[in-house]
Amino acid sequence: MKTSALFPLGCFLTLSTAAASGPAQKGEDVPGSDQEAFRVTTRLVVVNVVVHDKKGAPVAGLTRGAFTLLDGGKEEKISLFSVERRGAAHGSATPLSYHVFSNRVAREGEVPISVTAILLDGSETKFEDFAYARQQLIKFFTQLQPQDRVALYVFGRQLRVIQDFTSAPSPLIEALQQSGNPAAGATDTSAQLESAAQARSGASTLAALRFNTAIADLVTSRIQDYRRLGLLEALQAIAKHLSGLPGRKSIIWLTGAVPLPQSLPGSISKGGSNPLLEENVQQTIRAMNQADVALFPVDARGLFVDPAFKVENGAREAYERGAYGTGLNAMTLVTQAMIYWGDETGGKAFYNTNDLPNAIRSALDDSQVTYTLGYYPTHGQWDGRYRAIKVRVNMRGVEVRHRQGYFASTAGAESVKKKDRMAALKEEARNPLEATRVGVTVVVSPFKGARGGYKLQIDISADVKDLAFEHVNDRWRGLIDVLAGQYSKEGKSLGGTTKTLSLNMTNPTYREVMTNGLTIGLYQDVARGAEELRVVVRDGLSGATGSVKIPVRR
Repeated sequence: MKTSALFPLGCFLTLSTAAASGPAQKGEDVPGSDQEAFRVTTRLVVVNVVVHDKKGAPVAGLTRGAFTLLDGGKEEKISLFSVERRGAAHGSATPLSYHVFSNRVAREGEVPISVTAILLDGSETKFEDFAYARQQLIKFFTQLQPQDRVALYVFGRQLRVIQDFTSAPSPLIEALQQSGNPAAGATDTSAQLESAAQARSGASTLAALRFNTAIADLVTSRIQDYRRLGLLEALQAIAKHLSGLPGRKSIIWLTGAVPLPQSLPGSISKGGSNPLLEENVQQTIRAMNQADVALFPVDARGLFVDPAFKVENGAREAYERGAYGTGLNAMTLVTQAMIYWGDETGGKAFYNTNDLPNAIRSALDDSQVTYTLGYYPTHGQWDGRYRAIKVRVNMRGVEVRHRQGYFASTAGAESVKKKDRMAALKEEARNPLEATRVGVTVVVSPFKGARGGYKLQIDISADVKDLAFEHVNDRWRGLIDVLAGQYSKEGKSLGGTTKTLSLNMTNPTYREVMTNGLTIGLYQDVARGAEELRVVVRDGLSGATGSVKIPVRR
């Protein structure tokens, strides 16, 4: 994406009315580490916890004193505590004007305390199992409840968004009913789709078109390791999409198999695994934990018979005997891997059942009661390493699930070169889902240029509370990378603008920015054939990103 392709007419930065007293200094990198730097803003770690009794029912009524939280094996004081129930909301979001766009899911109404993404994975699922899972999804969506907020994605060769978060299942049901099967997906004609669309709403038509495109992906073969790498990238993209939402988030992963980490005893990948694949498995699990997303693998194969596997054995007992004991044959490696993924992310695996709607519902209801614990770590080791979290409850016979840890990142610790930061921006722009770790609001104002043709004034505001700043020698420093690019209907880049802002603010300016925010302004010509404007904001100190996709024709 070259700046010259869409040369900006100008660029401006608005900090606040106090900006004149401490203007931002232009540059590419934060000054070197030869000066002692530290983050003054206090680091708060938030952990969402669910507790269930022996029958799997949520345990309500627990107080702050019932919990013990360990960071790296050391007990930490729980400074913040709240209890939330699924179906409640954090309040109403202010409706946006027609020319204002945001990456917050809450932009169109109430802010949900929990959302669930359903990923129908065809990359490791047999055609007959995929078709069966599709029918089971139809049954599940007919039972969707008003408080449920779900999204449906499909992965074949790439991640496809069928419909983002909604509580209205009708378009999804109609789309799934009218869609083809995997074997026929590649041969569905537009005439057939148009004929079927006559009985459907516009939302259903769009969802069906997306679903059929995703099905066509399934019949296109690809090298297994590359297919799995693409799947892991898709899971990471969904985690980024959910990361900016409050409360506990879940991904229900309908699949016939999941990548089995080499580190797990009995892994068939031992001795011949792809190191890149193994690295991405761990990276994906960490991305889930960092975003506080629980993963629920659901076996699309349904009920299967394994003489060495007893259904009455609890998942945990079977897992421990199979993975760490002598009876590995007590369960299949696929099931073992599903349990591993669920355990590592604070979720749970569902397998060996033909009642997939009930399994999906159980996963959805897992967050019926969520306890939110917040604490300020006292370890002082902000070296970017991964730190394990353990939460205990002073009750017997309960199951406690939560994310397993976090990266103790410090502002300024990231030494990423500019070319790599720009590459990260462009990679994020290609993701089909918006990243929400950094809240981003974009105001787009079109106007006619002096020589004809339309131009865009693009005002980009990032939520400063999601950004990292360093306090060095009585100045506040920050690093913000921005991309605004235009793309064709096929997703081809038509050029765009990248901008790096190196902030060096006085204390008064910093306080003003934290109160009133900052806005980055760009001008662009509207490219011929442009269908979508994609804006990405990346915090250069923490690596957190936010992105917004905007239809140009609107």
